[in-house]
Amino acid sequence: MRLNMRSTVTSLLNTTKSSLLLKFRTNPKHPAGWIAAARSEEDAGKIVKARELIRKGCEERPTNEDVWIEACRLVNPDEAKGVIARGVKAIPDSVQLWIQAARLEHGAANKSWFLRMGLEKIPDSVRLWKALVELAANEDDAKLLLQRAVECCPLHVELWLALARLEKYDAARKLLNKAREKLPKERAIWIAVAKLEEAFGNTFTVGKIIERGIGALQREGVEIDREAWLKEAEAAEWAGSVWTCNAIISNTIGIGVEEEDRKATWLADAEDCKKRGSVETARAIYGWANAVFKSKKVLQV
Repeated sequence: MRLNMRSTVTSLLNTTKSSLLLKFRTNPKHPAGWIAAARSEEDAGKIVKARELIRKGCEERPTNEDVWIEACRLVNPDEAKGVIARGVKAIPDSVQLWIQAARLEHGAANKSWFLRMGLEKIPDSVRLWKALVELAANEDDAKLLLQRAVECCPLHVELWLALARLEKYDAARKLLNKAREKLPKERAIWIAVAKLEEAFGNTFTVGKIIERGIGALQREGVEIDREAWLKEAEAAEWAGSVWTCNAIISNTIGIGVEEEDRKATWLADAEDCKKRGSVETARAIYGWANAVFKSKKVLQV
């Protein structure tokens, strides 16, 4: 059975390869055809021919980034930088090529230089900003980069959250409020605010923040997905934000659950959390269920 499956996969791959080669012969402007032709020669051990083909492919399709990436892979290592340099000149707005250019460099400074060059051409590339921040020498440098990143990419929540994690309490609060204005439909920002307050000992505000956040999201037309929020509760637990975890559970665990199904549903939720090692989340669910069914403790840890 396994042998037959392997034969089937091989047959499909060969069929796809043949199809691409046919397109290459009938339409030399087809990028995937050039790549398939070069790989066919490479598989046959004719690396020189493969390099000639992919070089020709770059000439025929200079605005296709996949062809340049394949050329970079096939050429001698000492020629790869030259290939990518020609690639970014031909396609200056290709994030993939600027990332590849940085990968070919040695040392953070050289890598960063190429990423900055890419950002000059594509200032709203989240991928380039993330790669550049990862190369930052220290938190201060990372913070400066992220401050610029959120200016260029104001609608990408992960950049706001990354910057908030590097800020001090007051600055982080102001930043998250600003992020909330830019992204009023993002639950992650409300959760980040709750985690921030919990981290600084303001646990009495955590429940109110999550409650307010859910109300604000609903007013923006956001559907409150119980399963998604349950995952957020578990993530909060694993991040050490137990109060935030509890607040998420108490505000979302009953959403969309019919009254007669509550006990069975919550029990199943808690058991699933325990299986995943999310003990605090399970405890929060049990606690909420026991508060609802006050006559007796129907659920326990």
